[in-house]
Amino acid sequence: MHTLSMASIRKRVRKDGTVAWNVLWRDADTGKQASRTLATEADAKMLTDFLNSNGQSFAEAAKTAGRMRSQAPTVDAVITRHIDSLTGVDEYTRKKYRAAQKNHITAHLGAIPVDTLTRHDVAGWVASINRAPKTQKNIHALLSAALQGAVKDGLIPSNPAKGIKIPKALPAKPPVFLTLQQTNLLLSAIEDPMIFTFCKLLLDTGLRYNEAAALRWQDVNLAGERGIIRVTRAWKKSGLPGIGDVIGPPKTAKGIRTVVMPREITSLLQAIRPAQAHPETLIFTRAGGQHLSNGYFHERIWGPLMDSIGAELGARPRPHDLRHTHASRLIERGVPLPTIQARLGHESITTTVNTYGHLAVDADLLAASALD
Repeated sequence: MHTLSMASIRKRVRKDGTVAWNVLWRDADTGKQASRTLATEADAKMLTDFLNSNGQSFAEAAKTAGRMRSQAPTVDAVITRHIDSLTGVDEYTRKKYRAAQKNHITAHLGAIPVDTLTRHDVAGWVASINRAPKTQKNIHALLSAALQGAVKDGLIPSNPAKGIKIPKALPAKPPVFLTLQQTNLLLSAIEDPMIFTFCKLLLDTGLRYNEAAALRWQDVNLAGERGIIRVTRAWKKSGLPGIGDVIGPPKTAKGIRTVVMPREITSLLQAIRPAQAHPETLIFTRAGGQHLSNGYFHERIWGPLMDSIGAELGARPRPHDLRHTHASRLIERGVPLPTIQARLGHESITTTVNTYGHLAVDADLLAASALD
């Protein structure tokens, strides 16, 4: 094994009397002795400095020299421009992108001129991200989207982040599909009529938590025996200092939807509706009138409830599992997956199939066995 020594310069006088300058080094990439002949001592000194500062790798030295000569914007500047120019995202999402840039991209790739960034640079950076695979995927997606914008702007010919493989994510916590007996036990343990109605609404409509918590009286039509909900809003984190949750659109474009309620939850909402309810008043609030934030609900209501009945329940579901349970019961009753997709507000049928498709297969097997 060769020990890499510092690059050196040797002056050479040619037969015609002119002087040349040889730079000699053992290249780190090939392990072989290498040399370059340069016309001036200054050029030879520059190459020697590049080699010595890049571990005796001519390829790395050439890359460093190219970056010094580049007039292109840096990777950091390209990402900043990409985030600033995004449309259709709220400030909370924009803030998350900026945090990902600052915490995971800037120190490693930020200073590199975008036209000198290589796939090798990106692959090495991805391998260095010490985060869960899903987080790695999200951060890589931010970089790749910004670089794709640089391609469209003519700054680079191709996207060096495209096609870089990200480690597969570990399976998420599986959904909990509650039985009828379990849901009856859960609901019977809730004493507050408003919280009971809220949980029953999640179970009977499949609304996301932040959609249900954002409902106003004007969003529900209780005139018939089966009420109708018009979902157009959801609570979201603002992403701004000193400002908590704010109202925004639902999670997906197809989250804006109409959901028909069963008779029982319709009656429950009719029962808790004040006689002079203002149309813009939130249906579900804390005792002081503040909105029923996710954090408050988990800490003050759901967590203590699970602590008290979890052992008897035989599971520790999350509030989101009431949505999963709603979907599972629709499948048990033979409701087609596209209908369930629309009711849940999934952007793609793929989400519905990936989450609940196995239940549909199970239901079909039961139907077939009934004919045996």
